[in-house]
Amino acid sequence: MKKFYFTIFLLISSFSFAQFPFEKLPSTEYKEYKNWKLYDWLDTKNTIHHTLTIDSFFDNKKSLTVQLTSLLTYFENTSTIRLFRNKKEICKFPESMLFSTINTGHDPIYVGDINGDGLKDIKMIIPYMGNGISAMNVRVIYLFQTQDSTFHKISFTDKMDTIRPEYDFDGDGNHEIITMTLTNYSNHNYWTFNIFEYKEGELKNVNNKANYPIMVQFLNKKNYTITNKIKREEMKKFSFNLPKDYKSK
Repeated sequence: MKKFYFTIFLLISSFSFAQFPFEKLPSTEYKEYKNWKLYDWLDTKNTIHHTLTIDSFFDNKKSLTVQLTSLLTYFENTSTIRLFRNKKEICKFPESMLFSTINTGHDPIYVGDINGDGLKDIKMIIPYMGNGISAMNVRVIYLFQTQDSTFHKISFTDKMDTIRPEYDFDGDGNHEIITMTLTNYSNHNYWTFNIFEYKEGELKNVNNKANYPIMVQFLNKKNYTITNKIKREEMKKFSFNLPKDYKSK
């Protein structure tokens, strides 16, 4: 009986520690903030605000407030991200997705130095709320802090089943961003991973740093192994210059 339980323990342990190849690399260290406040003014102003304040965010101890706003009318739905230092607005960005009470305000804001410049950056993951594999569709929003204490926004559509941090492929402190797409090849589906680097205000594909993209076959069980059914050179055909629906502001 003891041998049986020990065998089960080994099986569970090996499953729990299974990883994609990049998950062995150093990753961004985050602090999470979850104290969202909802202002639902749909009945009077056709707007919804989700607001979160991070105390002592800046080096001078001033706070940062992130406000996600969606305007819903019969003619259009528009969304805006506003940033405030204390109570002064410092940035305003359009965003091409709806911030509703269903998909916003439940997940944290992630704060960490993503690109290794010593400044705090912000990451948000907003789900699109689909079914099946479509439930993995998310909007990833990055707010990179600049030297003048303002921010630059990039966002794109990705697939995630859990929070995926950035990983440092070459040890330079600038963590690369990994995207995941579902690719059909020879009547089989594969998770395809590309890597990007944030530099000079934009994302750039840097698959050449680590012989990417890589492809992992989509199975009815967890699978973390790069497929041997497709040659690595053939995988390069599924390299993308930029992530899906990429926006920069």
